Amino acid sequence: MKARGLAKPRRFKRTAATMSAMDSKPRAQRRHVVVLGGGIQGASAAYFLSKRDAKVTVVELESVGSAASGKAGGFLAGEWGSGPTTALHKESFRMHKELASELELETFREIRTLSVASGSKGQKKGLEQTMWLDGNISQARLMDDKTAQVTPLEITTKLMEAAKGRGAEVVIGRATGVEFRDVVEGKG
Repeated sequence: MKARGLAKPRRFKRTAATMSAMDSKPRAQRRHVVVLGGGIQGASAAYFLSKRDAKVTVVELESVGSAASGKAGGFLAGEWGSGPTTALHKESFRMHKELASELELETFREIRTLSVASGSKGQKKGLEQTMWLDGNISQARLMDDKTAQVTPLEITTKLMEAAKGRGAEVVIGRATGVEFRDVVEGKG
């Protein structure tokens, strides 16, 4: 792996240890995990791994949240899943609420989601909910009251800051390959 500003490539080890086994290791023997990318997924991985006492290095090309994770809409829908994703939607929404509290996110807010139809003809229904909208609105109805918003750059940045507070490192650079070595327990 090459990263800008480093004299020589760093070598990282791969093991088959489970997270629960990692929890019981003394700090000197904790696993080293390399995360590629400092977006929401990389920041989340770094945060949760650091909470489990892993040594985490994040390799990011530009800066934390510099691409889509710093510019996305941040809309969270807890009840919109169907079939196999239903549980994932609910758990994700619950975790975002929990993280909002843990990380003291300023932009997280639960909101109601409306379905709004434009037009000036027909009977006007539910317009008391849309007084703040400009234009011709013919209908508005509550779609879901279990939705929320958060600024993606804020949650990504705060996740990474919290991970760094637990010892994670962010390296600005480019990963050009991965080198694996088998590791025998008790031997480096």
